[in-house]
Amino acid sequence: MNGNKDKEANKIPKVEWLGIDGALVLLYFILAGVYTYGIIGRVDFIVGIMAPVIACGITVLVFLRYCVEVVGFMKKTKGDK
Repeated sequence: MNGNKDKEANKIPKVEWLGIDGALVLLYFILAGVYTYGIIGRVDFIVGIMAPVIACGITVLVFLRYCVEVVGFMKKTKGDK
């Protein structure tokens, strides 16, 4: 019975704090601090230019990273057949 529980525990997806998940969490807090400073300090460059460019860049990079993972998964399953 314990062997089945161990196998089920290994199948549960876990957050990898040292990988892309942890980097996104850290990046969120850094950007929140920078944007808060920009809004409180009324720095137009941060609020009007830097914030949208960084948000778009992060979105594109995360999307491309997950596309690479999906393509790798597709190649792996295709090779198994």
